[in-house]
Amino acid sequence: MAVAGFILALWQTNIAGTAQHVVSTCMAGVTALFDNQHSDDAKEAAARQAGLKLLVGGLNLTWRIALALTAAGLPIALADWSGIATGAAVLGVMLRLDYIVVVSVLAFAGAKIGSRLRRADTEEHVEGGQYSPVDQFVHNLAFSGPAILKLASRLEDRMTRQSSTADATQPVFVTSLARGGTTAVLNALHDAPEVATHIYRDMPFLTAPVLWDKIAGGPKRGVRRQQRAHGDGLEIDLDSPEAFEEAIWKSFWPDRFKGTSIPLWNTCDTNPQADHFFRQHMCSIIRARNSQAGPENALKTRYCSKNNANIARIPYLLKSIPDCRIVVPVRRPECHAESLLRQHINFSKLQARDSFVSRYMADIGHFEFGDLHKPFLFPGFEPEHKDTYHPDYWLDYWICAFRALQEYKEHCVFLFQDDLRSAPQRTMETLCDMLGLSRTHQRFERYFLPNPDAATVENLDTKRLQEARDIYYALKEATA
Repeated sequence: MAVAGFILALWQTNIAGTAQHVVSTCMAGVTALFDNQHSDDAKEAAARQAGLKLLVGGLNLTWRIALALTAAGLPIALADWSGIATGAAVLGVMLRLDYIVVVSVLAFAGAKIGSRLRRADTEEHVEGGQYSPVDQFVHNLAFSGPAILKLASRLEDRMTRQSSTADATQPVFVTSLARGGTTAVLNALHDAPEVATHIYRDMPFLTAPVLWDKIAGGPKRGVRRQQRAHGDGLEIDLDSPEAFEEAIWKSFWPDRFKGTSIPLWNTCDTNPQADHFFRQHMCSIIRARNSQAGPENALKTRYCSKNNANIARIPYLLKSIPDCRIVVPVRRPECHAESLLRQHINFSKLQARDSFVSRYMADIGHFEFGDLHKPFLFPGFEPEHKDTYHPDYWLDYWICAFRALQEYKEHCVFLFQDDLRSAPQRTMETLCDMLGLSRTHQRFERYFLPNPDAATVENLDTKRLQEARDIYYALKEATA
């Protein structure tokens, strides 16, 4: 009865929720100090507010514990008063090792079952949308400044240099405007035996994937597969590939991301330190995937990334990494513009509901949509005073982007989404041959939607739509 009273009091007063709230408050205060999105005054105010909440939370915990102890002591006192058993005898039983072990095991098992039942109705999120306070703290610590990610890379390099001689030759860069089909292509290439990509497991210390995976629990760490934040039906987990490469470019080129738009990279730009770091990072990703795959699997030798922002730095990549292969998925302009607008609206709502989504997206360099949207300044594109919630904005963006890409049609592999939908096996096998990837028994139909791409065109400017279609068919003809 004493044990039951103690547990019942803890349960009824929700001491677990209160304790979690205290920890969350504490972590929120510490996290604010590492948040590079806030000013010093905002950090101080957040820490002061968290301290006050922590004091109140401590008092709430105190009276709940006192009540639970009272509930446990009352049956013992009643038994002693009625002569059923002395308090000393009851405590003697309760303090026996076997009694403590049995009660602890039963309590742990009950808590585990309850936790699993609750987890069945909730989902952990791997894109920052439902990070716990501790997760948010670790994320903010990792992205508190470029020095942290660079330091993590140096630590891993010293610890793993002797364990592997993995080199990154002929890396594959998949890039296009967002919603062009880059994720589907990445997923298909990710399953090729020699390809190594970033995965969600690398977050947030993505520059030290081997070291961080060991610290975070390795294969024991996992979340249930779930639909990603885009709401497009694509399911992900910690081992799904994703675009995290842009955080490195932000670390070495911070000034380019400070404005409301992002200038392009060209052959005149140079940064040997960034080039060396990026080469080392590609090797690190290869090492990480090999260490996680195990010796019985094929050796990973080719780094592959999906980074939509690389569409703004193709000449730079061709100069600094001359052995690279650049794959550019191309989607029909009207369909692409409609999809861009739909995701822009979607992420605007997500960021309004949860400020950490904005922080997460900014840290990994995803400025494609929502309140964070920063367009690349392709020649002829002037985003000022244009309505991002009108499809013509995104159609103009498409025109300027792919008109600029026509200059590199001899240096890139243009991959048309219509072909991926209608003939995925033939199209992807041809791509693998062009990239020098080994053919497997992989069935590529499962990566791509089979239905034809379609969109409404009534709200688009007729003249601009025709210009976009001319560019599309010119690219298709040139790369047939």
